[in-house]
Amino acid sequence: MAKSKRHQRSAGKFLEYTFLRSILFPLQMMPFRLRALILEAICLGLGRFSPNARERILGNIRAAFPDESPEWHQRIARENFRNLGRLAAEFLHDPYVDDRFHDQWFVLKPDPETHRRCWERGGILVLGHLGNWEWKGVSITRNGPNPLYVLAKRQSNPWSNDMIARVRGSQNIQLLYTDESPRAIFKLLKEKALIGFISDQDAGTGGEFVPYFNRLASTYQGPALFARKTDAPIYFLWSYHDEQRRLVFELQEMERPDCDPKDAEEWQRQFTWNWVRLLEEKVREHPEDYFWIHRRWHTRPENAKEEARIWKFWEDWQAKKG
Repeated sequence: MAKSKRHQRSAGKFLEYTFLRSILFPLQMMPFRLRALILEAICLGLGRFSPNARERILGNIRAAFPDESPEWHQRIARENFRNLGRLAAEFLHDPYVDDRFHDQWFVLKPDPETHRRCWERGGILVLGHLGNWEWKGVSITRNGPNPLYVLAKRQSNPWSNDMIARVRGSQNIQLLYTDESPRAIFKLLKEKALIGFISDQDAGTGGEFVPYFNRLASTYQGPALFARKTDAPIYFLWSYHDEQRRLVFELQEMERPDCDPKDAEEWQRQFTWNWVRLLEEKVREHPEDYFWIHRRWHTRPENAKEEARIWKFWEDWQAKKG
């Protein structure tokens, strides 16, 4: 009986994967501009006719920017739905990005040489859901000689997981899974590899609550732990669309916390605080490009008393830091 159920689940996963591929294939065959126009129109329609999606995005934008007008909230939400379509079109083009396409649609700031230099020492690349986080990896590998390793959560559907791995592998991106031993990450950092952490995700009950856009957000400590235990350089990379709908990528090396790494809790807290503040700053500059539909604030403190305690802790911590 148990074996039969496993076969049923396996067959269901395969049918799910086959259905997904049947939808994606004709879209992938389209020219990039046409695909982008179609998917942007679909996502704009989703924003208009799907109350759940619209309210999630609008609710997050309102909470993040309470001082802006309702008209401003509506405008940013509409642009955000349009950018979701653009994002989907870009994801589907991953296997086909060549040098010519890269030169046409990618802009590197402050200059390409800054992006190339991060390969000299390797290090930790902190990414957020601003712009296209998938093409951030594509951009980095276009300007470097080695694979970019990215820490990722394994998909529950093995066929979909293999498809994602193949697509990323086509652009010299290698996956490291969160359910594997962290020893591989330490070894790669010692060998001066470049490893990307998409840290801007809900960390569940195991994360630390950090203020992010006027709300507490459960935040992963993994990047902080690896940064503290190694001398690897730390980079922050973000992206956004310009007026020509090109993706602009900006890279900045981050300073290490100014406290003793032996004080693990404080060092990691300061590191996490710094990258979260930097991400928030960049999202404020480009709010229409942030992935507002994701469940960044899903995990909540146990109760109102605990939430008040956490807010008080951060207020005292900031006052102490000056």
